[in-house]
Amino acid sequence: GVVGVYSLMFLGWAGVGIFMLISPARFGNAIHESFGLFPAVGPRDAGKKLLVRIAGIALLGFATRFALGVSRVLR
Repeated sequence: GVVGVYSLMFLGWAGVGIFMLISPARFGNAIHESFGLFPAVGPRDAGKKLLVRIAGIALLGFATRFALGVSRVLR
């Protein structure tokens, strides 16, 4: 039910955030090829990789805050 939907939402956001931290070049290039929203990331593009990693940390923070808010509501 509702707990399952919230769990899937959390796992999706956390999974994408972890993927952004582990493989920023691959994630950045996937966004570039799919939507054209981010410039292509080369092997020596440290700034672009840092930007993707910062966004991944922010996404993990959002997922954590979401999980804590849902746990307060479901008590």
